[in-house]
Amino acid sequence: MNIINNAVDALREREQKSSLNEIEANPIQMMIITTSIICENWAIISIKDNGIGMNEAVKSKIFDPFFTTKPVGHGTGLGLSISYQIIVDKHGGRLECISAIGEGTELAIEIPIAKSRS
Repeated sequence: MNIINNAVDALREREQKSSLNEIEANPIQMMIITTSIICENWAIISIKDNGIGMNEAVKSKIFDPFFTTKPVGHGTGLGLSISYQIIVDKHGGRLECISAIGEGTELAIEIPIAKSRS
């Protein structure tokens, strides 16, 4: 939910920072969530938005506890840090951020698939 909430916030920020001409030229705000099996033991969940994107300096800090780009009173800076801990530390998965200014952001969650117990 933290990752989805951040995508929604990015779309809102894109709308707030866009001029009327920019909104008319590109009115569709998108969040695309996909899931797939990437090999026998791994699944991937991708959450992609067409928000404002991030530069490399911001991208390098997004999983740090208490780091936030949101205004005071709008977030604690813990959402992605907690998501990282759950995905990577607790489940042995991977969490990758792909982002560029003006192109949006994708967070790709790769998690191992547990074998069923008989």
